[in-house]
Amino acid sequence: MDESKIKQLVEEMTFPNGKNRDMTIDEVAVIQPGLGRIMPEIGARTWKLYYAGKAENWPNAMYQWKETTKLFELGAYTRPKHEDGIEEYLRDDWAPVKKAIENENLDEFMKAMEQAVDSANAWHEKKEKGYIRWKVPSEAPPDLDLTPRK
Repeated sequence: MDESKIKQLVEEMTFPNGKNRDMTIDEVAVIQPGLGRIMPEIGARTWKLYYAGKAENWPNAMYQWKETTKLFELGAYTRPKHEDGIEEYLRDDWAPVKKAIENENLDEFMKAMEQAVDSANAWHEKKEKGYIRWKVPSEAPPDLDLTPRK
């Protein structure tokens, strides 16, 4: 079967959503989360990452770093127009945070986090979303005890 026939068959197919509704492949694609839905979760994870690192809870900081990275990657995948920028940010600004965590170096971590936040806001400007200016909240998140385990 040639590729055009396969494409036509897929476009005609529907998939159950588990709630008594069948969806086309195009409808499934449309409901994938964009950055407007993903970025608040990235912010919440980054908040936890910051305070875990500040408390020198390196295992939790690494966990939050990895989970945040997965969210960035999901955003790059679902919104390909932002893929290059996200990949650049992860390489140039997010990777140093990981290195500081691996080194268990608080000073290095705090500098890397400051740079990562500043760069994220610079990306917002670059993408004509300068009205979005993220900052680390002034208090640790109330839902987790981020102190290290002895």
